[in-house]
Formats: sequence, structure tokens, C-alpha cells
Amino acid sequence: MDFSKLLELSEEKYAAYLLSQDLLYKKIPENQHSKLLNQSIACGKAAARDFAVADLREYCQQQTIEIDYFSENLKAENFRFVLAEFQLPNRIRINQSLLEAADPFLAELDFLKDQRVDEILLAHELYHYIENQQQLFTTQKQLSYRAGPFKKSARVHSLSEIAAMSFAKELLGLNFSPILLNIVLLFPVAPDYSQELAKRLLLID
Repeated sequence: MDFSKLLELSEEKYAAYLLSQDLLYKKIPENQHSKLLNQSIACGKAAARDFAVADLREYCQQQTIEIDYFSENLKAENFRFVLAEFQLPNRIRINQSLLEAADPFLAELDFLKDQRVDEILLAHELYHYIENQQQLFTTQKQLSYRAGPFKKSARVHSLSEIAAMSFAKELLGLNFSPILLNIVLLFPVAPDYSQELAKRLLLID
């Protein structure tokens, strides 16, 4: 797979893709898209700048955050692989099976040279811990809309993912979007799905 075009995409483009996948996307006025994206990216970067511990695992130990590397049976038809996840109140799960399956492929990618993919996943999930601890912008209800006669307020969950990507990128000094891991980790086990995801990213306006 050629990653050159994907590496050229801006952080805003990747964020726009994540927003477009949100269940509430159609309820968000188009003129609010840019503001929400920029607020989420800024929130993630600010959280990274405020992060005072150099060693992520040391921070997890200090905060008694459990890091669980789990295994699963990888099947190409299973498009709902979990790369990593944060479970309240203090548990981070990282998919060891995907990391092992992708290891030979990752070694061939120049942009991942000298990078520990599990550290990137860990940083992403740590943002979710921090946002809940500090009640950051991405934990709030950012959207108001009408459902029939009722006015509702809701949290746009994709904004949390956007901020987490921004946090990991800023914290680790990455020159690529961590969203690319969704493609590279799935390519060895679900190549068709991985390439389709790459095409969708390139089509974002």
C-alpha cells in the first residue's frame, strides 16, 4: 500500500473524517463543523502540553491505570477489531494480536521507523483517562438539536477521538496522524477493509 498521499493529509482532514463517522453527524449544522474540529484538536494539544510526565507507563503506575494487552482470534471478515480502548475508571486495553500480526508489515514503513506503535495507542487512550479526570471540552455536551417537539443536548463522541489523536501526535512528536494506525494494523489481517478505509480518507473534502 502506498501511504504517500495519506501522509500528506492535514490533521484537519483526518479530523473531518472522524467527525463524518459520528452517529450524530447529520444533526451538526455544517457551519459548526470547523469550529468543533478546531476546538477538539486544540483541546488535545493543550492536554499534551500540560502532561508533565515523560514516561507514559510511569504515569500509568502513578495513577494506578491498568494496562492490559489482550489477544483475540483475528478473522478477515471481522471489521470491528479493537486496536485499543479505555474503560472507566482506569483500564487501558491494547490488542496484542493485531500488533503481532502487523509487526512484519510495520517494519517496512519508513514513517513508523523508531516508533513504538503500542506507545502511540497507549498515548491515545491516556487522553480518554485525562479528559474524564479533568472534564475537558470533549466530555461536555457540544450539540443542541431538535427531535420533534423536543430540544436535546448531546455529546459528540467523535470529538473525543479527534482530541485523543491530536494529544498522541503532540505528546510523542509524530509527523503523521495516529489515525493511520487504523489502516496499517488492519492491513495484514483485513487488507480489503484497510484499503477501503484509506480510500475514504482520501475522499474527504
